[in-house]
Amino acid sequence: MKGMRTISLAIVTGFALQCMAQHTPITTQYLFNGLLINPAYAGSRDALTANLTWRKQWVGFDGAPETQVLSIHSPLTGKKLALGLLITNDGIGISKQTGVMTNYAYRVKLGSGKLAFGLGAGFKTGRYEWTAVRTTDEGDAQFAADGPATTRADFSGGAYWYSKKYFVGLSIPTLPRAITVKDSSRTNTTSGLAFAQPMLTGGLLFKTGADIKLKPSFLLRRLGGGPVSGDLSLNVIYQDRFWLGASWRKDDALCAMLEVMATPQFRVGYSYDLGLGTMAAYHQGSHELMLQYEFGFHVKARDPRFF
Repeated sequence: MKGMRTISLAIVTGFALQCMAQHTPITTQYLFNGLLINPAYAGSRDALTANLTWRKQWVGFDGAPETQVLSIHSPLTGKKLALGLLITNDGIGISKQTGVMTNYAYRVKLGSGKLAFGLGAGFKTGRYEWTAVRTTDEGDAQFAADGPATTRADFSGGAYWYSKKYFVGLSIPTLPRAITVKDSSRTNTTSGLAFAQPMLTGGLLFKTGADIKLKPSFLLRRLGGGPVSGDLSLNVIYQDRFWLGASWRKDDALCAMLEVMATPQFRVGYSYDLGLGTMAAYHQGSHELMLQYEFGFHVKARDPRFF
């Protein structure tokens, strides 16, 4: 039993540390959650915009990720400067993490569109719920209490160019920093570059008829020296109100998306991810719900924003 307890402790500890160290939550509807992946997205919709997203990943799998995201951003007077606020609540296994990030973007005209440079600054607070771990030894003192909450500064950076028909963005949602892990026998410090997660996004919009538009897009990301992963997506837009999309996430999932513009300012979105990877046999897919509202008079039915 002692050996089994030690193995279980090592697995849980390693999983939690990996999840808590510079983790960026994944959302299928990332195009409307721009602040989550790039601070330069702030103000890009030319209106005060609020977005609320809830994601339940790997339904039926104990300890699976669950994420809530609230973002608010708007251009300031003069339209060159923009501010944003991003609040995330993320749970994976025994690790719970809450983040608050302020975002600042400076936008200039470039060609047919605008080029924005963004910086984010804030903090993340995390803790480990050790009491939730099921152990083979009842009353194990090492799991008798939850770990203390820890808080660290968090920063992000990125650039974003966009027009009415194209967009491309490059960002690091969490700037890398060194991670120090201590145990009873040694102290290990891992280079922050091992946790860097650069992201590249892009897409375009074109008409195929009087009422139909197509919007292909992609998101590529890489964690440290690991392989490149990402999403390839295609949305079909009917009468600028109904969005039906599909997405393929490398080695992970096939996704279906439905978004409805209930009014020119209010958007409701839902997505379902069908697992494709090794975890697919152990869960019933992932669900995501998004609500977005744009305030003010910049949003017009004749000139809607598509990303």
